[in-house]
Amino acid sequence: MQHLDETALKQWIEESIATGANILAAGYQGQTLYYEDENNRYVIKVPHGKGLARTFHLRMLRHEYEAYKKLGDFDGAPDCYGLIDDQYLVLEFIDGRTIRKKRPLDEEEFHARLFDQIRTMHSKSVAHMDLKRKDNLLVKTDESPCILDFGAAVIKKQGFHPFNQYRYKVAKQFDYNAWIKHKYHGRSPDEISMIDRKYYKVTWVEAVASKIKSLYTLLTGK
Repeated sequence: MQHLDETALKQWIEESIATGANILAAGYQGQTLYYEDENNRYVIKVPHGKGLARTFHLRMLRHEYEAYKKLGDFDGAPDCYGLIDDQYLVLEFIDGRTIRKKRPLDEEEFHARLFDQIRTMHSKSVAHMDLKRKDNLLVKTDESPCILDFGAAVIKKQGFHPFNQYRYKVAKQFDYNAWIKHKYHGRSPDEISMIDRKYYKVTWVEAVASKIKSLYTLLTGK
């Protein structure tokens, strides 16, 4: 692992978990720790929970590691430095703000670069699946996009794996639909340009989810 003493870093991680220190963010799947040394700055993803919950979160983290390995040399995501003790995922820290908090100064350029990143990601047999979530897209300090959190990614298998390959096909469409949503800020499909419209197609999963959401709103008034 790049310049890192894994034994010392594991001890630092366990001390941080025990004391609640160095926490960058926390969610239902786990915590994200911030670590730096004389060479670089890092994000360390740590699963939490007990029993079956921890097993599930750990499995997702290992799956995310597999996605990063598949991506390899990919400038659209943080560099991945490995999985310590088969349970702590070490990533490059990227300066920037999510698109939830900041719009890029040149949106046309930003979304053009994001589109290229999505195409490159798909060429490496990885579909993100959760790009609609604004916290998963970062506007870097140089105004370029960076894709975060590959825990839900679908990795295409080679050979005869029809179910996996169908999921991958749907996940790819999810990514393009998310790109359209962010580029057009959720406006009506009628406002999508003719050039971009060919990349937009509502999947049956999204159609069902939309109907459930509409029904919930109707019943609850929320």
